[in-house]
Amino acid sequence: MDRRRFLASSSAAIVGAVAGSAPGFTAGSKTKRCTLLHLTDTHAQLETHLEYLPGATPELCRMGGFARLKTAIDAQRATSFGPAFLVDGGDLVQGSGPAAWSRGEVMIAPSNALELDAFVPGNWEPIYGPEQFQRLMGRLRTRVIAYNFHHKTTGKRLFDPAVTVQRQGLKVSFVGIADPTTTERQPPLQVEGLDSTRLQGLRDFVKELRVRETPDLVVAVTHTGLTVSRQIAREIPEFDVILSGHTHERTERVIREGNVLVVEAGSFGSFLGRLDLTLKPDGGIDTSEFKLMPVAADGFQEDRSVAQVVDRALKPYRDRLQSVLGESQNPMMRYDVLETSADNLISDSLREIADTDIGLTNGFRFAPPIAAGPVSEGDLWNLLPMDSKIKRGWVTGRELKDYLERELELVFTCDPWKLSGGWGPRASGLKVTFEARAPQGKRLRSLLIHDEQVADESRFTIAGCEREGEPLDVVCRHRGTHDVEYSGKTAHESIRQYLASHPLVAPRRDGRARAVDLAEREFSQDKVLAGICSRS
Repeated sequence: MDRRRFLASSSAAIVGAVAGSAPGFTAGSKTKRCTLLHLTDTHAQLETHLEYLPGATPELCRMGGFARLKTAIDAQRATSFGPAFLVDGGDLVQGSGPAAWSRGEVMIAPSNALELDAFVPGNWEPIYGPEQFQRLMGRLRTRVIAYNFHHKTTGKRLFDPAVTVQRQGLKVSFVGIADPTTTERQPPLQVEGLDSTRLQGLRDFVKELRVRETPDLVVAVTHTGLTVSRQIAREIPEFDVILSGHTHERTERVIREGNVLVVEAGSFGSFLGRLDLTLKPDGGIDTSEFKLMPVAADGFQEDRSVAQVVDRALKPYRDRLQSVLGESQNPMMRYDVLETSADNLISDSLREIADTDIGLTNGFRFAPPIAAGPVSEGDLWNLLPMDSKIKRGWVTGRELKDYLERELELVFTCDPWKLSGGWGPRASGLKVTFEARAPQGKRLRSLLIHDEQVADESRFTIAGCEREGEPLDVVCRHRGTHDVEYSGKTAHESIRQYLASHPLVAPRRDGRARAVDLAEREFSQDKVLAGICSRS
């Protein structure tokens, strides 16, 4: 990813806004054109933060923040390819300390300031429980849409499945598709009484929508992940465009699945997706151009009014956010399909404080990079935006291998509908070597603990987080853990204690997870799956 090329595109957008010209637009033309603007997975990152741009020389840049994002949105609206439409693909209210401490409330006013046309709930929107979930969605000044969020018992939808927006003589129907695994993978108490799995009849719904609304475009806004979004495009060719979210993928160009265009616009408000379309007179898309626009600190100024909204929202939490917990010699990174330095720090903390052979943490996507230097309370809540009790117990070598095989299948299966999550669990105390292309249950090549191959009959102690509402024997998604007990610490307490006892930490990638058939570093899950599953 070339930062200079990305920042040049930001500069061009600003020049266009000053000139007041809309690219490709001819006054008086009857050709229908429009611009779709898309953001997703902001994860409560309200202010400008570090972002990671991978490449031959990876670098950290200051990007994002809602005030800067507002300026970028306004610049694109001013240079739009006809009428402009703005949608958010979800995971808004979770991802930071202030979001957790306010139960998501801190995000409502800043989001409303962006003037969205539609919002699709992400898998983390229900984190504060079903009642708060619906309350937060009701406070957004936009249409919240989701085809597949239902009440579990009554089958009634929580939200309208779609919304049609008409602007400057052009009609766009947006269909919301939530992550179907939300109510199966999130902590049970968060999604109690909810069901995200009911996607049956979606294609017929889209066909009927076309007849009923006669839109110029039908756009799916999905919080399913890029690979699943591509599969939806294959199965439902009646969509014109899919604006994908959930996997934080950064598509630099349009992906075509038949006649359906698929894009995903990164995360954390660091990027804004812009898709310019020209429509055929008899229906369908004639031409398209996509730009993944970096919302860089040296490319866009902050909108003053939105900056004030953000500052008011964060003011009660400033002192708590800035409290220093420790210091890191290295940046802490949360990107890679295989292993990350941030998750290594977390799992090392759990293993040491719980005094076990193995420390487990789930492979999360959220958290922008954390610079080398002081590690603050705000950094901790970015890394783990929810606290949880830590459990400890023991497993056999065979049980551990079976667990890892199940988790690897969720990441590397070639059936998009079986995917769940983007990365497997992260661990301290073990080294895993596997083959991503191997069939289900046959991926593990080597499993080392204490530098020795794990025997099926051996026993090892493990520590990991509790997810609210799960049975006692479930430790970090490992079911059937033996003699489970609570360690007496939470995840946050464990990390604080670890940082306090280690004056200078130096988290890094050290080969804990390695695939024999993948590159050492893999940024994109979809790219990996396209390679191992021979997808175009």
